[in-house]
Amino acid sequence: MQTAAHSVERAVFTTRNFVFFTAILAMNYTLSRPSPVDFIFIAALFLSLYLRHEVTPKFIALSLLLAIWAIGFFSASIPHLGERNVSFELLAKTFAISIAIVAAFVSMSWGARHYHAFMKVYVWSCLIASVLGIAGFAFKIDLLTWDDRAKGLIDDPNMYGSFLVPSVLFCVYMLNQKIGSRAFIIAAIPILGMGILLSFSRIAAAALLVCLIGYAVFLNRRRLSNLIPWLLGLVIVGSLLFAVAYVSSDEFSQKFFQRLTLAESYDVGRTGRYGRYLLALPMILENPMGLGVLQFEKIFPEPIHNIFLSSFVNYGWIGGFAWLVLFFSSMAVSIQDYRRTRNPLAVLFMFSFLSLVMCASLHEGEHWRHLWLFLGLLWGFNLRNFRQGQAAPGDVRASASSMLPARRIARTGQT
Repeated sequence: MQTAAHSVERAVFTTRNFVFFTAILAMNYTLSRPSPVDFIFIAALFLSLYLRHEVTPKFIALSLLLAIWAIGFFSASIPHLGERNVSFELLAKTFAISIAIVAAFVSMSWGARHYHAFMKVYVWSCLIASVLGIAGFAFKIDLLTWDDRAKGLIDDPNMYGSFLVPSVLFCVYMLNQKIGSRAFIIAAIPILGMGILLSFSRIAAAALLVCLIGYAVFLNRRRLSNLIPWLLGLVIVGSLLFAVAYVSSDEFSQKFFQRLTLAESYDVGRTGRYGRYLLALPMILENPMGLGVLQFEKIFPEPIHNIFLSSFVNYGWIGGFAWLVLFFSSMAVSIQDYRRTRNPLAVLFMFSFLSLVMCASLHEGEHWRHLWLFLGLLWGFNLRNFRQGQAAPGDVRASASSMLPARRIARTGQT
């Protein structure tokens, strides 16, 4: 009887992971509201409930912080519930943050092998998105571009660019840990880089550069002289991608030099992006309960486009301080996870999440599913599945326990 129950649990665990990875592939499409990917994530959560995971303190802490952030945007928006689109916007935000809960709940039962499987699926998802974006730019397909910028089947170029950034970090990790086909990874990096380049997202390019260098410093922290080949490789790949795009497309050169600035026309001026940042500061002090969703746009031509300021001005001090605690505690959790396990996956996901927060600091990133996905994966990192001194992450040999939830691993004593 126990064997039958054990087999059923293994089957559900495997099915749950398959459904979750299917959702990662489905993140390529975000043009409808709600998107099919939302329902796939929810299906993964329901399958997880059957497994009866041992809930970690980190999962509880994440859930509480997200609940407080949600209380902020709900309480600030109550006076405006009768207005058009307000209820739908609240529902959309709830779906978005639920992805963090799902990702954390799912990954609590994961070890290094499952995180590696996730990275491979995410890289494939980004390759699909990148190829669609490149094709859209090359053949001027309106569905796959916006303002002559690549976006694939994702809402806008900035979301698209930020979506691709962690996949490049994953490729570097897999090369370093000798995971997967080296030829495939080397071929994937320029495709992903071209996708980011053709999105013409300045902050995505900056986030990739900062986090890639930061991660390279971490990988070579014991011999910083090894950074020289890394930096040379980065310069060479970047230069080749730029040269190919520049020579092959007049539209690229025009758009590139148009975007090669710290401030576009919509960034400057009293109601420009940077002007809105300054004007929002006194509004935060004057409205401790927050304006509510879709209210900022009644005053200014566009949203605040900064997740930190948006949390304060739109969702009140409750939402603002909840986001600050959530962000800084996420960094602290990652560092603590690495110190206790010495597993570089913790640092990798910290840099991946940081790159997305950097992008969300110049755009309306609280709607980005991949931002909440990486937040959940970061908090779902279960120390019991990453014992200090265990095999290096590059060792992905399958074991019987690698297919079982953490609860059953602990009970049977398997490793």
